[in-house]
Amino acid sequence: MPPSSGSVSGRSTAASAERLLNLLIALLDRESGYTRDQLREIVPGYHKAGSHDAFERMFERDKAHLRSLGYPVEEIPDDDPWATDVQLAPRYRVSRGSYQLPQVQFSAEESAVLAVAADAWNDAAQDRLARRALDKLEPALSHEAAPGRDVQPTVAVADPAFEPLLSAVLSHRTVRFDYVDRTGAFSRRTVQPWGVGSRFGAWYLAGWDEDRQAQRTFRLTRIISEVAITRDGFEPPEDFSMGGQLARMVLPPTRVRVTIYVRQGAAQLLRQIATPLTEEDPHLPEGFDAVLLAVSDTEGAAEHVCAAGPDARVATAAGADLEIQRAVARAVERRLTEAKKFQDRVGGCEVVWGKQRRNGAAKASTEQHLARLLHIVRHVYSHQGAQLEETARHFGITDQELIADLQTLFVCGRPGHMPDQLIDASWDDGHIYLGNARELSEPVRLTVPEASALLMGLQTLQALPGGNSDVVRSTMRKVATAADALPLADALAAPDQPAELVPEDTELMSQLRQAITNNRRVKIRYVVASRDEVTERLVDPVRIVSSDGHQYVRGWCLNANGPRTFRADCILSCEDMGQAQAHPRMDSETRTSLYPEKRRPVQAVLVTDRRGRWIVEHYHAKRVATVDLPPAEEPPVPVTGGPGGLAGPGGPGGSKGPKPLPEYVAAEVDFPTAEALSSLVTRHAGHVAVASPPEVVRTVEQWINNSLFMGTTQL
Repeated sequence: MPPSSGSVSGRSTAASAERLLNLLIALLDRESGYTRDQLREIVPGYHKAGSHDAFERMFERDKAHLRSLGYPVEEIPDDDPWATDVQLAPRYRVSRGSYQLPQVQFSAEESAVLAVAADAWNDAAQDRLARRALDKLEPALSHEAAPGRDVQPTVAVADPAFEPLLSAVLSHRTVRFDYVDRTGAFSRRTVQPWGVGSRFGAWYLAGWDEDRQAQRTFRLTRIISEVAITRDGFEPPEDFSMGGQLARMVLPPTRVRVTIYVRQGAAQLLRQIATPLTEEDPHLPEGFDAVLLAVSDTEGAAEHVCAAGPDARVATAAGADLEIQRAVARAVERRLTEAKKFQDRVGGCEVVWGKQRRNGAAKASTEQHLARLLHIVRHVYSHQGAQLEETARHFGITDQELIADLQTLFVCGRPGHMPDQLIDASWDDGHIYLGNARELSEPVRLTVPEASALLMGLQTLQALPGGNSDVVRSTMRKVATAADALPLADALAAPDQPAELVPEDTELMSQLRQAITNNRRVKIRYVVASRDEVTERLVDPVRIVSSDGHQYVRGWCLNANGPRTFRADCILSCEDMGQAQAHPRMDSETRTSLYPEKRRPVQAVLVTDRRGRWIVEHYHAKRVATVDLPPAEEPPVPVTGGPGGLAGPGGPGGSKGPKPLPEYVAAEVDFPTAEALSSLVTRHAGHVAVASPPEVVRTVEQWINNSLFMGTTQL
C-alpha cells in the first residue's frame, strides 16, 4: 500500500528539521566556523542534494530558517594564512552569546497578561510567532499563581496587505500600493510605513506619504493591489508611537440623524443602534415602527438601511431634516441599484477551481518542527527526569510524537557523529533525561517578528476597558528587551493618556463582568442576527472576548446545553439567576474560539471585486479562483495621484508599481443563513455578489428586488 501524502510530508519535514538541527550544532561547534564545502560533507542530509546548485539553494534556505528562529548565522572571512586568494572561501558560524536571551524576568501578573496576549491571534502565521515567543520566554516567566483575567482579546487579520506591510515596517522599507479613499477616488501611493495597528475593528497603516509630503493613515481594506516593498530604506521618527496614533483616533461625530421605518419584529441589529421614536407619525406605514438613526454621514446611514434589506426604509416625508432624509434615501436607492447590477453580472457565472496553493506551508512546518525540538531540549534541561506523559501534554502532542522527537534528537550531534558527540537522550523508564546538548539548552532571544506578534497582542489588550495599565506597559517593555529591540515597545505602546480616553464598560457589560467574577448565572435577552429574532437564554458566563472592535460573552448556554458565544451589543438585557455551575467542557477549552460549534448550513460561491477582497479572508474561504465577468456598463474610474498615473484601478503603471490584484475573485464560503448572506450583499453594494448555488442566487436576487421596491415606494 503506498504511503499517504500526509505521512510522506511528515517524514520530509522531520528529515528537514533533523538536517537543520545538525547544521545548527555544527555552526555552534567552533568559533572559526566551516566553509560551505565542509558543511556539505559533515552535515547529514546534504548528500541528498543532487548537484552543486541544489545544495546552494538548500543551504540558503537553511540559513534563513535558523535566522528566523533567532540564531544569527554569520559569514566570516577564511583565516587560513596558507590559502591563496582563489582558495579563500567564506566561513559560517553562530557565535556563542549572540543568540542568548537578555536578562529579563516577568512577574506573576506580567506572565498572566503575556499568556493572554499570546493566545490572541486568529491569524495562523502570527499565532505561530506569538506562541514560539512565549516558548522562548518560558525560563523568564513566573510560576506563581496570578489572578485570572475575565477578558480575552483576539486579533483577527482579514487583510492580505497586513503581512507585507508588517514586514516593511520591521525592515524600514518604503512600499507602494494602489488605494481607494472614502470618496471612491483611486490613487497610487508611495509610503514610508511607520506602524500598523487595529482600532474600532479595522486595521490601519500610519506613515509618511511621499507623494503628499505629509503623514497619513490608511485603512488596509482600501488597499486594492498587492503591496510592493521597495529597496528604499528610511528611519521612522524617534517620537512616533503607533499606539499613540491609534489612541488619538476617535469615532467621527454623529452629524446625520435620520428617521427609519423598520418592520415590526424585524431588523433587530438596526434597532440596536437606533433609538425608538414615540411621537405620532402620520406617515408611519402599518406594521412598522419608527426609529431614529444617528451616524456620522449619509453613506453610513445608507449602509445600515441596506443591510436590513426589505425590513427597513427611509422616511422621506417625516423627520427633523427632510433634505437629509431624502439624501439618505437616494443613497440607499443608488447602493441597492449597484448591488442589483453586480448581482446580475455575477449570477450563474462559471467558476473553474484551480489547484489551491498553501503559501509557506512547508516552510512553516519545518520551522515549527525545529522550534519544537529546540524547545524540548531547553525544557528538559531545566526539568531533568520529567515524566514523558506530562511533557507531551506540556507541548500539546501525543506520547508517540514526543518519542519520535526524542529519537530525532538522539541521532543529532556535533560533526563526526560518534557516540560521544551525539545528544544523549533516554526515556526508557518513562522519565526523560537529556545530555551533551548544553549549547542548545541556553534560552534564546526573541526575533523582531516574534516580539512584534506578542506586542501587538498586548497592544490590543491595552486598548480594552481596564487594559491600559502599568502591568501591560511594563510587560511590553520587557518583551522588547527580550528581542534587544526596546524601541518596538515605545512604537507600539500608547503614551500615558487622560482617563477619559480609556474606553469604559457599559452598564450591561459591567453587570456581565461582575457575573463572571462572582460565578453567577444570568438570563439574557439576545438578538440572533442570522435569524433576525430575539431569544431568551440562561447562561453561565465564563469570559469576555474582544475581537474586531466588538466584545463577546463566552459561556455555557443551558438552553443549548453547550458552550456558546454571544455578541455583547446583541444582548438586550441581563438578569441575575443565582449561582452558576461548573462545566468541565468549558474548563477544558485551551483556546478561546468565537464560533467553535456554530453550524453553517448555507454553502455559497461569492464573487468580489478588489475592494471587497477582504471578505474572502474574513469568512475563511475554502477555495479561491479568479473569474471573468461581462463588462460593466460604465467605464472604469480613473486612478489619480502618484508617479506614473494609472489608466484605471490597478491598470498599467510605472515599472516599479505594485502588481494589480485580479479584478474579480470567486470564493467558496459558508454562512449561517441565506438571509445573513443576502444582508452582506446589500450592505457592501456592488462589491460582492453570489454566483451559486442557484437556489441561494434566487434568494439573494429576491432580497435585492424587495429591498429596492421598499426603498422606491416613497421616492
